Amino acid sequence: SPGFIWGSLLVALMLGLQWLPGAAEQLQFVRPTYAAGAWWQLFTAQWVHMGALHAVANVVGMVVLLRAFQGLVSGRLQTLALLGGYIGVAFVLALDADCAVYAGASGALHGLLAGSACALLVVPPQLPMTRQRMHILGCCILLGLAVKLLVQHFDGSPSATGWLGFTTYYPAHEAGALGGLLAVAGAALLLPLAARAQQRQGRAGPGAGR
Repeated sequence: SPGFIWGSLLVALMLGLQWLPGAAEQLQFVRPTYAAGAWWQLFTAQWVHMGALHAVANVVGMVVLLRAFQGLVSGRLQTLALLGGYIGVAFVLALDADCAVYAGASGALHGLLAGSACALLVVPPQLPMTRQRMHILGCCILLGLAVKLLVQHFDGSPSATGWLGFTTYYPAHEAGALGGLLAVAGAALLLPLAARAQQRQGRAGPGAGR
């Protein structure tokens, strides 16, 4: 499936870059370097990590999320959710002058989680599960994620050292979740409109040629 393919590629990329000498230091987001023109750090920083444990934790998180939503959410929508997460994190890194250094995929993974949960609400179920159960599951996931982000935002200390040995940049989690959510919600809104427009164009085509 598409989700398995790109998931495997990302896992290989993140682990490979972590053990490639000097890669993490060169590709992470560093504001002075970014300001000097290294715009690509907005994205490459999300493929490298602050250490081996950090990389492994995010790889495990990605595998768990992909596995948890397998069969419930299509690989295309999972891809879109993750891309939305990447873009959301890139935006907050570019705009937040207080963020001096960043590395890690946790923000994008919040996008994967939020977007996948949103898909449960707006896309017909792929498995023999009622739409009501899908909606309940999606709402519970989004509610739990919202509580987590609110607790982090208001109670989390920006200077406190986390269990991985460094401070956590919580705005990346918020921006990633919002990006993944908006990407999937936007697709669910726009794709049916595009399909209906294409159908109308197809019906009008033969008549126009007469």
